[in-house]
Amino acid sequence: MVAMGDPAYAAALKVLSRRDHFAAEVENKLLRKGFDSDAIASALRRCRELDLVNDRRLANRFAEVRSENNGWGPRRISAELRRRGVDREIAEEAARLDAGRLRVALATALRRSEIRAPEGWWRLSERRARMVSSLIARGFEADDAIAAVGRLAASRENSDHATDDQ
Repeated sequence: MVAMGDPAYAAALKVLSRRDHFAAEVENKLLRKGFDSDAIASALRRCRELDLVNDRRLANRFAEVRSENNGWGPRRISAELRRRGVDREIAEEAARLDAGRLRVALATALRRSEIRAPEGWWRLSERRARMVSSLIARGFEADDAIAAVGRLAASRENSDHATDDQ
């Protein structure tokens, strides 16, 4: 039950009832509602104590969803978390993808890039370079992007030769 004397906390609960938010997001929303910094700090402290605001947990979930569903790489995830006000250490920790999650993120990103690529893209060096560039823009390291595009191009070439041989 919300104490009647704590309107900032009540407003924070209302914000959090819609979806999880990072602490900085809750703070910004309360600032826009006109609450002073002391009231906001008190409301956020209470929300953290009740585990209603947990930047580390939310950052990890954010990284998981964005990597698997959107094909975002570590640098893009970290940058977006920082933009949302997450502490640098937490953002970087969440953005560190283990080998399995990195593989899934790259596969998702490659599927999205390949949709726009012309038939036989793997035979054209400028198209392979564009695919690598697309992965780098999605936040992957150049070495990972080059290797992933190389593997996909090789698999497409092998599949294409198999079709030609039949």
